[in-house]
Order: sequence, then structure tokens, then C-alpha cells
Amino acid sequence: ARYDAAAAIQNMILAAWSYGIGSCWIGSVKRKKLAETLHISEEYYIDSVVALGYPAETPIAEESEETTRYYKDENGVLHVPKRPLNSILFVD
Repeated sequence: ARYDAAAAIQNMILAAWSYGIGSCWIGSVKRKKLAETLHISEEYYIDSVVALGYPAETPIAEESEETTRYYKDENGVLHVPKRPLNSILFVD
């Protein structure tokens, strides 16, 4: 069931993106509190939450060997540093 949920969530995210809708897949949620708030029966398990909405900004992904800490530049543009693939992937 967990694999089915993951596949369904991935498809939801891809479908939303095709309409220009951004998303955030959240696996760390207070399931009991959420179930109480939304009146979800105990017979159901909340696997994840997917937040959907229109992006307020367009972040820039960029390679960085030094940090993966996000930052905004002097123009308010969000930069998202990523490690280069060859620094985290080893193929033998």
C-alpha cells in the first residue's frame, strides 16, 4: 500500500505541475491530529499530505560544492544550491 500511495502522490504532483501548480509532498505530519481535525475515521491511514498552490516565486537551482543552504540574493531571488551529481553518486 505504501508503494501505491507513493505512485499516486507522484502522479498527482506531475499532473498538478502540468497545470502550473506547485506542490510539496509532506510525509512528516501529525496524523492523529490531522485525522481529528478532518474527521477522518480510524479505519483510514494518512500516508502523506500534498500541499498544492501556485508558486509565488521561481527559485534558481544551482550546483554548489560548499553548501546546500537556500538563500535569497539582493533582488529577493531564491537560490537552491545542490551538490553536483558526481559528488553524491558512485557507479561501479
